[in-house]
Amino acid sequence: MPTVSQRALKTLAVDCPLNKAFMQVVDKLQHPEFNPQGALNLGLAHNDLLHQKVFAKCQQCLQIVPNDVNYGAPQGSKRLLDALQSFFTRHFKPYYPLEAEHIFTQTGAGASVNQLIMSIADEGDYCMLPGPYYGAFDLDISVHTGVNIIEVFPHGISDTHVNGDELERVYQLAKSKGKRITSILISNPDNPLGRCYSQQDLETFLIFASKHNLHYISDEIYALSSFSHLIDTSKQDPFHSILSINYKDFINPNLVHVIYGMSKDFAINGFRVGFIITQFNDTLRLALMRSAGFSYTSTITDRLLTNLFSGEIWIDEYLQENRQLLAETYTKATQFLTKHNIDFIPGEAGPFFMIDVRSIIRRNHNREATFEDEQQIWHNMITHGVYLAPGFVFHSRDPGFFRLTFALPWEILERGLNLVLKSFE
Repeated sequence: MPTVSQRALKTLAVDCPLNKAFMQVVDKLQHPEFNPQGALNLGLAHNDLLHQKVFAKCQQCLQIVPNDVNYGAPQGSKRLLDALQSFFTRHFKPYYPLEAEHIFTQTGAGASVNQLIMSIADEGDYCMLPGPYYGAFDLDISVHTGVNIIEVFPHGISDTHVNGDELERVYQLAKSKGKRITSILISNPDNPLGRCYSQQDLETFLIFASKHNLHYISDEIYALSSFSHLIDTSKQDPFHSILSINYKDFINPNLVHVIYGMSKDFAINGFRVGFIITQFNDTLRLALMRSAGFSYTSTITDRLLTNLFSGEIWIDEYLQENRQLLAETYTKATQFLTKHNIDFIPGEAGPFFMIDVRSIIRRNHNREATFEDEQQIWHNMITHGVYLAPGFVFHSRDPGFFRLTFALPWEILERGLNLVLKSFE
């Protein structure tokens, strides 16, 4: 007799290359206390550019009152949800008025995806994911839910213009095999590419989802880290929230949902705070209210966040300063790569972009890149004291790409980039 449930065994069978790869190197990475001489981490999606500023502000916002030792509201207190409503209205520019009751606080964006999938899909269903995609979605979507993933590649790595015909082809192929796709998850800005979908491309996704009655999940966790318009001031901010589109013109609004969190734009990974926003689906909101106790926001976190988001001037100034620093550091990083003849996919948003080492492999081996080459270069990087995330953990179909996190103080980033160069020798 098995010692765990069939559900647990199915969870253990979920394959996640990102998790496997990270577990191989986690003990080798630099840690200020436990491994100060370890490999520099230029692979994890984190932002250290304003670390001290965020830390100091959180210290100021950390307060406890006697009532905080009692139960709070698992989905977020009224004072927190009111502050969040103001924040999302200012920065995501919703076309339809956003109400506090549309927002649910969760223990991280990953938990938000998992709780949402649990409430909109059934075991055996499939969620469509445009690739390459954030590798931890393998776990976020499938653990405990029994929901599977269908990959689709509706655009290239360097050109994110969406091909609706490819979405349709993959859908019909899956359908012919008896696979029931009930949702599509779009990362915008994209992870790992660090690029934003145009409004036209978002509408293409919406039209496709509407045609097949799919839930449309928009993961916008890097929404306020766009920076390309600060480098080329002739361009507009490349990010468009799905909330800013009159999506009722394209799809049943009950099917549209947004994921956000505090880990990326605000660089607060450890606090584990995420949000689900769903504006029109009353039944889903009731279901999320029922399950909120399993992703309970502590009263301490709730009060800290309320204090943080109530300081609207600080929030708005911080976001602008963060974007400016992202633009400046991205410029330095790409100038370094260009000087040393390393190709890359230009980024627009987020703390990372993709470098392209295929020309190095061609030069060294006189042939096209393979995933074995990518693995070998990845191991060389670790040996030389630097970690980047290889393309295979994002289910890339093209070998020879690595996600480079650049949102670090320049002296650290420059040292890491020089170690990357040595690993190519």
